[in-house]
Amino acid sequence: MQIFLPEKIGFCFGVKRALKLTLNEIKRNGKVYILGDLIHNPQVTENLRRRGIKSIEDLSQIREGTLIIRSHGEDPSVIKEARKRKLRVLDTTCPYVLRVQKIVRSLSQKSYQVIIVGTATHPEVKGVIANVTKGRVYVVKNSQEAEKLPFLKKVGIVAQTTENVENFNHIVKNLTKKTRECRIFNTICRIIRERQEETKKLAREVEAVIVVGGHNSSNTHQLVKLCQSLEVKTCFVEKEEELNMKEWKGIKRVGITGGTSTPKEVIEKIKNKLLTTIY
Repeated sequence: MQIFLPEKIGFCFGVKRALKLTLNEIKRNGKVYILGDLIHNPQVTENLRRRGIKSIEDLSQIREGTLIIRSHGEDPSVIKEARKRKLRVLDTTCPYVLRVQKIVRSLSQKSYQVIIVGTATHPEVKGVIANVTKGRVYVVKNSQEAEKLPFLKKVGIVAQTTENVENFNHIVKNLTKKTRECRIFNTICRIIRERQEETKKLAREVEAVIVVGGHNSSNTHQLVKLCQSLEVKTCFVEKEEELNMKEWKGIKRVGITGGTSTPKEVIEKIKNKLLTTIY
């Protein structure tokens, strides 16, 4: 069996930054809390829990210490309330996400109707929506949903940073027919775009692809969809234990890729398991 990996695997800049800031804060302060998960990866989340970080659902659960703002961003009102409660706030929001929030605030202040291409329930999108200061915001995830939007005189379109490039472009093409004035911002993370292109190239050169990452990771799901769209055998796993080795006998060329929140060592473990078990 030959195993192929993209040139770049493992964490992106935003994830590395969030982890570094969080680990430093755990060393500095024994009382560290976070709303939700820092990133969408179960191994990382468990590691942080073992190191002492505590996950909470509401600010009322803590009275002192540090509140970590996850890499996906947060509602500005939550940050304001945390500071009002005299909590130390450490913001690890990805710079790419902060840029989307800034664009949306500006569009809203200039009376543009904001349209976000992405998943409405995702933490990043919820945080972006919270930055709309006036007017209505629409979230669409596919062309069918975009078609249902009413005619809007003046719109500004942004993307969830982990959105599929082709899906974004297709939706934008349809939306421009439903407005008089349209401002378009391709806010998909550059690293995400590169990872998607590398994955497409990989999928065309192998018989099967293993996509590694958290099942709640948006950017990992996008890689899975890309591989499936190219009609290559696709397996989506979080860790090596999920691999059914019987499925891989007889396959000569396998590609392994992972989301930007997937640790490099998890991908390497899967690679080694394939090589040692098959042979």
